[in-house]
Amino acid sequence: METITSHLTSPLRILTEPTSRIIYIITFFTLCTASVKAQGGYEKNTVLDSMMVAGIWRTFEYHVPLYPAENPRLIVVLHGGAMTTKFMQKVTDYEFNRLADKNASSIIVYPEAHKSFWNHSRRETAVEKNEKKSLNDVLFIKSIVQRMERRYGIDRKNVFAIGYFDGGQMCYKLAKSIPNSFKGFAVVGANLPVKADDPLTSGDNPISLLLINDITDVTNPYDGGKVTPADGSADIEVMSTDETLRYWLKLFGGTEKILWPSPANIIEKDNSMAFRHDYFSKEKGKRISLLKIVRGGYPFPNPYFKEWPQMKENSNRHINIPETIVRFFYQLQYSK
Repeated sequence: METITSHLTSPLRILTEPTSRIIYIITFFTLCTASVKAQGGYEKNTVLDSMMVAGIWRTFEYHVPLYPAENPRLIVVLHGGAMTTKFMQKVTDYEFNRLADKNASSIIVYPEAHKSFWNHSRRETAVEKNEKKSLNDVLFIKSIVQRMERRYGIDRKNVFAIGYFDGGQMCYKLAKSIPNSFKGFAVVGANLPVKADDPLTSGDNPISLLLINDITDVTNPYDGGKVTPADGSADIEVMSTDETLRYWLKLFGGTEKILWPSPANIIEKDNSMAFRHDYFSKEKGKRISLLKIVRGGYPFPNPYFKEWPQMKENSNRHINIPETIVRFFYQLQYSK
């Protein structure tokens, strides 16, 4: 051991003390710069994986922090119709991955819908039924959770799901089918379908939910009615946002309390406003929040998004929806 130390240090003895210090400083600076470069952009790193579910190969990708915490939470992000896992990350500018890297306590999973659309609770045409009869998206997502538990030891008590438009409809199906598998849900741009378009007409278990809708959204009408997706998929009819909220609050059994009245929780930025209503049932241990956005833009409002600016003339870049969702999940995990 002494020989190795002597061999490594002896070349530096020929340097004068000032020169030696300069070498150490340059070396330290170089290592630090390399470390920053190595970590910069890490939020774009994902692992592509696949599995056989009900006779169909399904794919998904996931992001793991560089040094993940022990028993991390799992956040499942369901993309919108006609989208991909890659496009979903671009729309949010990798913000969910970036937030996961901040404290290394979350793994973010992006499942890929079969042929870009989820087999959710909406009423299908005869052709769609024949095509999707063997699809089981609920089983697919459950299988992903199980694999993440085996591979990374995720905390099964803290699994969350996020759904965007068509993915939001899939979130509702999960909430009605397997509510106890998730700590909470966040739905962006989706109202519950009306009974005629929803074979899963009831969900008996209360859930924790953050519902985010834009009042001026023409795709998912805030006041209910026909959904007219830009991707050309089949139209469905949905409840209003307020009816969707009341549906889930009803499962609290009258035990909910309003945490903040809407006038006390208003954000006004970028010619856009956001009103938030928060409800909590101590008896059920559940929380529901509604975030109403006015003229916020079609995608996930956040300071970084660059996709689809043409969908709305006005886009809110001050409301960070990914951050708001993750904070809501933290509240569910740590509040009593």
